[in-house]
Formats: sequence, structure tokens, C-alpha cells
Amino acid sequence: NERFAPAPPWLTGNLQTVADRVHPQTHDLAAVSDEQRLLVPMEDNSGDALAVRLHRPLIGPRSDRPVVLVVHGLGGSIDSTYVRASTLGLLRAGYPVARVDLRGVGDSSEHCRMLYHGGRSGDLRSVLRALAAEPGADGVAIMGFSLGGNVTLKLLGEPLAGIPVRAGVSVSAPLDLSVGNEHLQRRMFGLYEKFLVSKLKSDTAHSGLALTDQERAAIAKVSTLTEFDDLITAKHNGWRDAAEYYAVNSSVQFLPHITVPTLVVHALDDPMIPAGPYQAVDWGQLESSTPVRRAITRTGGHVGFHERGAILPWYVARAVRFLDAA
Repeated sequence: NERFAPAPPWLTGNLQTVADRVHPQTHDLAAVSDEQRLLVPMEDNSGDALAVRLHRPLIGPRSDRPVVLVVHGLGGSIDSTYVRASTLGLLRAGYPVARVDLRGVGDSSEHCRMLYHGGRSGDLRSVLRALAAEPGADGVAIMGFSLGGNVTLKLLGEPLAGIPVRAGVSVSAPLDLSVGNEHLQRRMFGLYEKFLVSKLKSDTAHSGLALTDQERAAIAKVSTLTEFDDLITAKHNGWRDAAEYYAVNSSVQFLPHITVPTLVVHALDDPMIPAGPYQAVDWGQLESSTPVRRAITRTGGHVGFHERGAILPWYVARAVRFLDAA
């Protein structure tokens, strides 16, 4: 429903998807913000805490701007290119921004015994509650990518527990986790899935997750996301198997319950996330009964959207326009 013009040579979904790895950008945040480090305890009695970096814009901050929490995806971190690009664009627009490493990742790994997954919306509620209590905060907003986008939409469709959430944005979220994993197994000879599985194995090895010798041996043999979720995600979080984990946490079922302005960004040529779940949503009904809005493009790849004539990805300016209006 929106136009996006890809920048040459990134003209296909696959090229849009790998552009950040082929031609990575640094995005200097220190030049435009002051940074404060926070450690936010989780509220599930696990003893885990998430490491957060809160940035306040140096030039042009607006008193009516909420703090925007940016959430990385599977295999990502606070230093993923898309996280830094979004942070830079939001800071330039006058928004305070917080970047968070999810459980077991980056700066959070030394403070966690558990590992992140696609349904840990309670973790984000804890971080949003802490950010809303920061001096000068005028509410909070959230922007999640890929698996972090699924968690974001799930959170927005759940009770917000009094947290002053003013808006949300998801980019390239897998609305249906089960369909998404089946799709990954078939695309590009499974190369995308192999990459994500290797990142999950690395995150698990560097996390504080308590594993038996049998589990460690089994993880070494895992070759698909479903196998990993059967072995680790479901078992360590109280679900019967991966299928139950996917059914409980897929964000598509939470969309009708969202009560704050929310923008859903996706490209139909995303090679990692199938278009089917997006095409199955009755957007007319959803947009007439909720404040959810779509920004679905024909091209753009997975968290790509590298635009002709622009340094930052297309979704950054689109998110800023949406947040400004909200």
C-alpha cells in the first residue's frame, strides 16, 4: 500500500536483505547524543537484568517526545546496523532513544541466566516501565525489528499495565512464527536459516543458560530453528514443544487487541518472512477497528529498505513521520 524505490544495486529482496553486511554503515551516535547506561531488573524473579543504553539528543530535543525503545531481532544486538540507523534517525528528529540487548545477548549476557525468544514481552514491559520513570520522560514508544517486531506487536496487544506507551512500530516482523520457520527452510537452500541457527548457538553458548551436557551435545547437532526451539526455547520456558511456543506467541493474534497507534512495516519480497500471513490479515477491518496502520511495500527485503538517494533506510523516516503524527 506504499511506494518504495530501492537504491541500485540493491534491487531484489535478497540484495536488500544482505546490503548491510556487504556494505555496512557505522552511524555515529556519539556525535548527536549523550549516552547513559542502565541495568533494568526483570520482574519474573529470575534475577536476570537487561542492559540498556539511553541516548538523549544533543540538538533540538522536544519536550513532547516519548523515549523510543529500539528492539533488535534474532541474532542481533544493540550494535546491529538497523538498530544504530534507527537510533540515529530518531535522535535527529528530537526523540530520546533507548537500545536494549535482549536476554543472553551482548551487554546483557553477563546479567542473564535465561535466553531471549519471540514471546518475552514481559521483558520489554519492564524496560518501558523503567524508561517511563526516567527524569524528563514524556511517555514511551517502541520500535521492534524481525523477531523483536513480533515481541513488540505481542506486547502492544497485551494489557500495558499502566505504562504510558504512546505508539509502536514493527519492521519485518514474522506475524506467524510457525509459517515463518517453514518458509525459512525452503528459501535460499536454507542459507538464511543456517545463519540464524549459528547465531542462536553462539548466543546460547555465551549466555548464562543452565544446560546439561546432553543439551550441549544436542545443540551442536541442531540444524533448524524448529529443532532449536523444541530443544531449548520450549523446554526452558514451560511449553510442550516448538509448535506450542509458536502458537502462544505469534503476534498476528494480538493485532486486533492493540489500543495505541501502531505502524506495521513489511516488504512483500522479504526472503526471510513470508508474505502469506500479511496478505491473510483483513487490513480494512483491522484499520477501522484499531489504531493499527500498515506500510506494506512491494520491495524492500528483510529489514532492508535501502532507498534511492537516502543514507538511512526508508523505514526510519517512515517511522519518524508516524511517531510525529501519533
